[in-house]
Amino acid sequence: MSDADSSRKRPLEEGSEPKADHNSTLNDEEPSAKKARTDEMSATSHTDAQQGGANPPQPSSSFQAASQSQQPPRPQTQQQPAPPPRRDHAFFGTDVLDDVVRAVGEFLFQHCHHPNVEIEAKLGILTDNNTGRRIELPVMSETVIMPQRPAWYRFVSDMTIDQHAHFNTLLNNRLGETRQKDFKGYQIQYKHTKEIDQFYTGPQGKTRVTKDQATNAVIPGGIVKKDRIADLDVFSPRSPFDFRVSVNVEVPVPSPTGNPQFERHKDRISYRHHNFKIDLTQVKTANSPNNSQRPNYSQMARPAQQPDVTHELEIEFVHPEELVRERTIRLSGQGRPDRFWEIVGYFINNVRGLATTKYLSPAQRQQQQQQPPRK
Repeated sequence: MSDADSSRKRPLEEGSEPKADHNSTLNDEEPSAKKARTDEMSATSHTDAQQGGANPPQPSSSFQAASQSQQPPRPQTQQQPAPPPRRDHAFFGTDVLDDVVRAVGEFLFQHCHHPNVEIEAKLGILTDNNTGRRIELPVMSETVIMPQRPAWYRFVSDMTIDQHAHFNTLLNNRLGETRQKDFKGYQIQYKHTKEIDQFYTGPQGKTRVTKDQATNAVIPGGIVKKDRIADLDVFSPRSPFDFRVSVNVEVPVPSPTGNPQFERHKDRISYRHHNFKIDLTQVKTANSPNNSQRPNYSQMARPAQQPDVTHELEIEFVHPEELVRERTIRLSGQGRPDRFWEIVGYFINNVRGLATTKYLSPAQRQQQQQQPPRK
């Protein structure tokens, strides 16, 4: 492999963990102590004013002369928190559920109850089978496509190296933000793995064996038979990417015998936030039967005798059983509150947050840098 090819297939950049600034000082005073000290100072100032002591700052004499005759002095009061936003702007007093969230939620409600279920969404492009280009629909916004068999399009979960690097930088920056001292929210967890997927075909179907690249040992739970349950595609004409929501079942099986048909070498960086995990993966596939049929959407030259290289991004449930539990509560018919639609909304908004992130190609960035600054 040439140096040029190596540079194009560089491994993912690991997220660097920001170092803590031990020289800085933090205000560790408890809020209750601050309040007590503030109340004490306010009371002291009020007593001093009554006894002819120090007075609070006064306005200018001209304004004072005009205002004192019109208004009495206002007593000092503590600042009250802002009231919650009113919801009476809705005609019927409630908000209407997002239509895409509803469609995806109904899809997941129908399929997520299987044991050993896996729920994920991948970014990619919905590609027309005839033209090889991104599909065109007479719509202006995000649209859920009715599943059809045979489909007139295919979903390609690949992107360019530059786009992959963009998401790598974006997620690393977010990782650093959540590890700042003054960050109050949930810290993102980070993990970098390098694994090999080996695929075998036997009487029970296709079996996947996942091994650690460094030790060649099978990872815990790494021998499974993966069955696809259903897919739902969402076309996003306003975004650079479409996305596919998939429900699969991964059943643990015994170790297969014989030689694998093909292998996938995965260089993966994972970012976990609550019950969702984003996987940014560079995949090299050797001896894949689909190599010759895969469209070259990634715009990378793939010389003969070289592994097929793809760059993928997906977000999945870490614990899909949480959604299954909320589905069960909703089905119980006992009137108990559930969080099913709330969780589906979080899932879709995380996917949208990735798909709609502003991405500029190298040519666009260069053009933007050459533009004169606005006055």
